[in-house]
Amino acid sequence: MQAKKEIVADKFYMQTCYSVGLLPSQNPKQRAERKKIQTEYRKKMNKLNRKIELIQLVCVNFKNNRDFFIELSFAREVTKKEENTILKRFHRRMANYFKKRGREYRYIIVRETHNRDGEPVRVHYHLICTGTGQLMKDKIIEFWGAGSVDVRSLRELKANFEDTCNYLLKEDKPVNERAYRCSRNLKRPEEPLRRKIHERECGVIPDGVALVFRDLRDNLFGRYEILICKIVDEKAFNRYWERAKLDKRRCEESRNWKRYAIQRWKKERQTA
Repeated sequence: MQAKKEIVADKFYMQTCYSVGLLPSQNPKQRAERKKIQTEYRKKMNKLNRKIELIQLVCVNFKNNRDFFIELSFAREVTKKEENTILKRFHRRMANYFKKRGREYRYIIVRETHNRDGEPVRVHYHLICTGTGQLMKDKIIEFWGAGSVDVRSLRELKANFEDTCNYLLKEDKPVNERAYRCSRNLKRPEEPLRRKIHERECGVIPDGVALVFRDLRDNLFGRYEILICKIVDEKAFNRYWERAKLDKRRCEESRNWKRYAIQRWKKERQTA
């Protein structure tokens, strides 16, 4: 059998189908090989999952051409303690500014010590935050007050802000350092829709979405498929999403979910 997971975050949609458990026909040597392959691929997927999580947060909380992408630099070398003090002061000033105007200050921030080519440079930060228009740029420069500031509009040059997220995650972090930090008031995407499907079932692009990325790994020991899309027709997609939720409920209510998955798979093949 396979597990199917679907994630929706604003206009972002992702679907993954992957083999779970052990196949009954496998001998001990094949089972060990299957487990090895799954472990190796899981390591590769951790980096992709980190980017997917960041993409979801950006899609849910920030808007193209409304919010800001900012670089904050220091005019001199600072200690770790000074760095943290300056950063806390900046966030406090920003939060107070937004609160006085009846809005919430939300942000995602990444600490970097290398430039785009991987050369060591002075510590600096990249920040995605709530925007209020061009007049806000002068306030950001004033609130930082520790060096240069580059303020730009957040642009969705690639679907689901993938280019921005790739840029933020370009630097490998030490084991004890987070890839990114964010404010506690960020909205979170809804829980993924999980269900079990037939071993031979393949991923299907839903109605109302445009395919952005697709990857399929299939061998004797199992399969893994991922679909990343952008929702372009909300009404059409919402109809699909309601059917998917209904299918999950029926699968859970069935006394034998494996038999239900097989019957549904055969029915879909007949109607295809």
